[in-house]
Amino acid sequence: MTPKEALDFIDSLDKFGINLGLSRISACMDALGNPEKRYPAAHVAGTNGKGSVCAMTSSILTASGRRTGLYTSPPLEFFGERMRIDGSLMPDEALPGLLEEVLEAVRANPALSGMTQFEIITAVAFLYFAREKADFAVIEVGMGGRLDSTNIITPKACAITNVSLEHAEQLGGTETLIAREKAGIAKKGVPLATGATGEALYEISRVAKELETPLYVMGRDFTVEEKSGLYNYRGMNISLKNLELGLPGSYQKDNLAVALALVEGLVSSGVTIGEEAIRNGLKNVRWAGRLELFGRGPRILLDGAHNPHAARALAKALESGFPRERLILVLGILGDKDALSIVRDLAPLADEIILTRSDSRRAISPAELGALSEGVGIKARVSETLSDAYKTALELAGKGDLVLITGSLTLVGQARSILRREGWVG
Repeated sequence: MTPKEALDFIDSLDKFGINLGLSRISACMDALGNPEKRYPAAHVAGTNGKGSVCAMTSSILTASGRRTGLYTSPPLEFFGERMRIDGSLMPDEALPGLLEEVLEAVRANPALSGMTQFEIITAVAFLYFAREKADFAVIEVGMGGRLDSTNIITPKACAITNVSLEHAEQLGGTETLIAREKAGIAKKGVPLATGATGEALYEISRVAKELETPLYVMGRDFTVEEKSGLYNYRGMNISLKNLELGLPGSYQKDNLAVALALVEGLVSSGVTIGEEAIRNGLKNVRWAGRLELFGRGPRILLDGAHNPHAARALAKALESGFPRERLILVLGILGDKDALSIVRDLAPLADEIILTRSDSRRAISPAELGALSEGVGIKARVSETLSDAYKTALELAGKGDLVLITGSLTLVGQARSILRREGWVG
C-alpha cells in the first residue's frame, strides 16, 4: 500500500458517516495490544478552542523535555496534521504500515467491520504515538466526548473549553444535553478544567460532583488578564506574569486560561512541569488557520471560525486589532452550521463581501448563501469557487486593505494551499 492508496482508502470510509460509540474502538485497541495505554495523556473537549488549547498544552509539554504526541482534527491541508510528534507532522510514508496493522485487526474481528473513518484514524494515531515512543499525548475529542472514540484513554487531566449549540442532531438540542456529552470525558478523581458558563457549567459541575472529580472553573478558580500584549495568569497553585503567547487574537485569552488550568491539573496528577517550560512553550506555540496573517499589501487573514460563538470571537478580534483601511470578507460556510448568525456577526464589519464555498460536500452553495444574506438585507458578491473569490478579493483590495477568508476550516485549508502556491506559506 502506497501513501496515496492509504489516504484514498481512508477517504472512502467517509461514506459510513458518524456512528458514536466505544465498543468498536475498544475492541480494536485490545487487538492491537492497547497502544493508547503506553503513554500518559491529557484529554480536551469543547465547542471552540480545543485545537488552540491542545496546541498550547503540547507545546508546553514539549518544552518540558517530553516527546509529545498531539492528535487533533480536522486537518487543514495534510493528513499528517492530525497526528504530530513535538510539532512535526506524521510523514506520509508512516501511514501505510500503521493503517495495514489497524486493518489487519479489523479483518480478524467481524464485529469491527463497521468501524468509521474517525475510529480508524484514531486507532492509527494511538498506534503511531506508541511506535514513536511518545512520553505524553494530548488528545482532542472529535465530537462530544462521552461516546467519542478518543474516550477510551485514562488521562492525567481533562479540559472542556466551552459549550454552545453545535452538532445538536448527534449530541442534543440544548446546552445542557451537549454539556452532558462533553462531560463524559471526566474520570473519577482526574482534574477537569473548564471555561464553560451558565447551564453548561451547571451540568459539568453536576457530573464532576458525582465522579468526585476536582473541577477548576474559569473566573472562579483561575483567570487570565491581558496587558499590553502580555498575559498574567492566576490559578489554584500557580501565578505567572508577563507571559508571551505565540497565538494572536483577543479570543486566545480564554483558551490560554483553560490550557494553563489543564497544566495545573497535570501537575497535581504528578506530571512535573516547570515555569520555564510553560513560558517557552507558550512563546513558541503555533496553530495554523487561527487569525493567521499573510502578505503585505493587501494582507490576507485566515480564521477557521465556523459557528456563531467563533464568529463573535473573530468579530471582537477584528474590532480590537488588525488595522486596515477596508475589510474584504470572503465567506464560505458548511450546511450543518448556523449560517445566518455567522453572516450577521461578520457582515457589519466588511466593506465588501464575497460568498463562496469550499470543496466539501457539506458546503452551502454560494447562491443559497447569497439568498440567505439578501433576505436579511446584506448585499454580497457570489463566486462559485474559492479561487475565483480570492482573485476577486485581490482585485477589490487596495494596499491598505485586509482580506479575511473564514467560515469553515475546510475553506481556510484550501486558502492556505492557494497561499502556499504563491509562496506565502512555508
